[in-house]
Amino acid sequence: MYISKRNASYIVQEISKIIGEKINMMNADGIIIASSDPDRIGSLHAAAKELVEQKLQEVIVNSDSQYEGARPGLNLAVNFQEEIVGVIGITGPYQEVAKYGQIIKKLTEILILDQYYKEQRDLDKRIKERFLDEWILGAPKNITPQFVKRGTSMQIDIMVPRRVMAITFMLTQKMDAANEQRVLDAAEKATKSILQQDKNNLLFRSGTDLICVVTDCPDSSMVKLAEDIKQEVEGKHPLKLCGGIDAGCEGYTNIHNSAVKALKAMKTSLRSPQKGVRLYSSLSMEIFQSELPSNIKQEFINRIFKDCSPEEVEQWIGLLNTFYEEEGSITDTAHRLYIHKNTLQYKLNKIKERTGYDPRSIRYSSLFYNAIHFYQDLHEARMY
Repeated sequence: MYISKRNASYIVQEISKIIGEKINMMNADGIIIASSDPDRIGSLHAAAKELVEQKLQEVIVNSDSQYEGARPGLNLAVNFQEEIVGVIGITGPYQEVAKYGQIIKKLTEILILDQYYKEQRDLDKRIKERFLDEWILGAPKNITPQFVKRGTSMQIDIMVPRRVMAITFMLTQKMDAANEQRVLDAAEKATKSILQQDKNNLLFRSGTDLICVVTDCPDSSMVKLAEDIKQEVEGKHPLKLCGGIDAGCEGYTNIHNSAVKALKAMKTSLRSPQKGVRLYSSLSMEIFQSELPSNIKQEFINRIFKDCSPEEVEQWIGLLNTFYEEEGSITDTAHRLYIHKNTLQYKLNKIKERTGYDPRSIRYSSLFYNAIHFYQDLHEARMY
């Protein structure tokens, strides 16, 4: 087994806390990979090298000159599956550090075994996630009888009728990258806990999205599941859940289609987070908008907002998005934008003047509706 520098540092820190002595961890080549004395990291420890090469269980160093790069102390073999995988050293007079010898040796081997099991769990998780990614987001032609057996070997029966829900989380307050990751990990853990109430439910991460593969059930049950996750996560963390639900079970060989529909619905939810989780069956024009190439979307925006600067377009899009989310209510829109109703009317008149289309007219609302979503699509694409 290979001992990483990260794991070695963890072991040295934990043992140092317990005994309060200077500890060194050497790899099978005799190189110090972790130490209570950072200056020694990366140097050769000849006593450790000799221990590994001669398959000894301990080497005592009595003076600084006895071994290159070694100081007085006790060095013990670290064994894993009957093989020496490293050396743990305690710096200090032998009479003082010898009492810690076997305790430190066993503690180190326990910590390495614990790290090994953790790595195996992480490996198993990655293997399963790669399998789920191939099944759900890959080409249907790859779902062969051999692929089904591969799933069975991992205790995943892909032939169980299932549906797909895609969810993602938006931060509702600023925080540094480390805290953001902790919050997102907690949200994923909470989601997994709720899904595991049915042993046939599956969960895997795809980029920043969580793909929930759920035992076939009606739309009402899918929405209830989404609301349970939303309530649990938003009640404990500064996050907003956005999600999309497919159009129904299409069979295990066509689950890719279900995933595509769920992701499209989720994308729509991201545009209007206050509307919550969206069903694919509730989408209208959004279905077709996602199929258009970026240059067509940009050309449409340019035609609607002709002669407007990029800053003006951004400003008008934000205002119009709120206006249509509030169903054209001047009072509610002004309230959300923290402006006077007369100021809002002035801005809407300005849009009419600059574009030639009145956003308050039902006749032209679809033009602005499409422009808003095209703009959001293009903005989202630039972010990734």
